[in-house]
Amino acid sequence: MSRHHIEKVTCPSCHHEGDFELWDNINTALNPEMKEKVLNQSIFLYTCPSCGETFRLNYSTLYHQMEDLIMIYLVSESEVEKTYEMFYGENALFDFRTEKYLSRIVTSPNQLVEKIQIFDAGKDDRIMELVKLLATDSLLENNPDEEFDELRFAVDDDGTNILVIINKGETTGAVDIDDMYEFASSHCTDFKDLRDDEDIVINREWILNKLAEAENE
Repeated sequence: MSRHHIEKVTCPSCHHEGDFELWDNINTALNPEMKEKVLNQSIFLYTCPSCGETFRLNYSTLYHQMEDLIMIYLVSESEVEKTYEMFYGENALFDFRTEKYLSRIVTSPNQLVEKIQIFDAGKDDRIMELVKLLATDSLLENNPDEEFDELRFAVDDDGTNILVIINKGETTGAVDIDDMYEFASSHCTDFKDLRDDEDIVINREWILNKLAEAENE
């Protein structure tokens, strides 16, 4: 079941104290309306009832897409190791491997949204991290002066899988990645089944380490 509670927050603009609803965990099978609120990140937004100012309040939450056996835990960087133990330590909540759960740990709302979109598109986020590296190299080769901070997976209005180019928080372009994804997939045949892999923190650092390991073999 989904769980939420109320905490008092103080508006940074007018200092009015109000109630903010925090979601400790979200089960989309039981509360399907919450999925869109996660995707548009409105669960992290608070609007002051006094002055009308809206600001972001990031917090840890467990996203549970139970109908697809997907569980994504959003935590701070300092909580990653402890959260991993919850999944696979001696005192784990339950055996995710037996249940064939697809589990991930992320450290920002943007990462949470991206993981949901990747899995909903039927893609492998491990391969997607390789695609991001390939796309980065391609972008810099074709336009060495182009500046961007990150590439983030999304699906455009016509259903095409893309990487959105983001610079200083603004979207500056997009890259069609379907062909690149197929190419990357052909070079990842040694990956474990997505639901059998105990690596659950999948990001740029993970794929760089994976490539370094392959070079040293």
